[in-house]
Amino acid sequence: MTAAENVIVYQEEGVLHLGIHRPEKKNALTRAMYMSLAKALQDSVTDDSIKVVLIHGTEDAFTAGNDLKDFDNRDVSGPSPASFLLHELHHYPKPIVGAVSGVAIGIGVTMLLHFDLVYASETLFKMPFVDLGACPEGGSSLLIPQLAGHRKAAEVLMLAEAFDTQSAIEMGIVNQQIDKTEVFDFALNKAKALAHKPQNALRTTKKLLKGPQHAQLGEIIEDELKIFGELLQSEESQAARKRI
Repeated sequence: MTAAENVIVYQEEGVLHLGIHRPEKKNALTRAMYMSLAKALQDSVTDDSIKVVLIHGTEDAFTAGNDLKDFDNRDVSGPSPASFLLHELHHYPKPIVGAVSGVAIGIGVTMLLHFDLVYASETLFKMPFVDLGACPEGGSSLLIPQLAGHRKAAEVLMLAEAFDTQSAIEMGIVNQQIDKTEVFDFALNKAKALAHKPQNALRTTKKLLKGPQHAQLGEIIEDELKIFGELLQSEESQAARKRI
């Protein structure tokens, strides 16, 4: 087991565990954490001993989203920290399972859109990009309307209304609600079940499921990231973040 910059990485029975672990900040993500998660995913692509990835937070939080201080200190001359993780998630060829508890905010929801299976306990979900003077990211401007329809997407992306696990299930973001004390083990068992499947067939199936819009989604992710970065530098966004 290794822990680098609040990301716990270890392997068990063909499952790569990626644990977001910064509980004092509700697992808010820093640049270093994005890079650690992205590197772990990248390194695992060619590791044949890794069949499936399980991404989880702690009992009280999956992640509260991007650390707002990192927004303020961001180097605008280069790619955003989140872009490295989103790129790996978008292109990742093996199944990804999520175990979610507590809160999933911002990119904490966006990440789930790129997982293959998601199990959550009672959780508060929120995509507050507009409230931060920014815009949707990670392909969510395409994926949320596809999953939930335009009007529900307007509620969660334009009004930035919070929603619960049952709503996340109805929107197609979460597979099933599981008790808080059991959600990690439940998700792990699903990951292990996938790890015992014929692997070429499993990855081919994922590729086929993602294939029809893979290129389009990649372009949208890049467009969103560019606009997101520009909006973060606006007076409107800087004022909005100061009010939080």
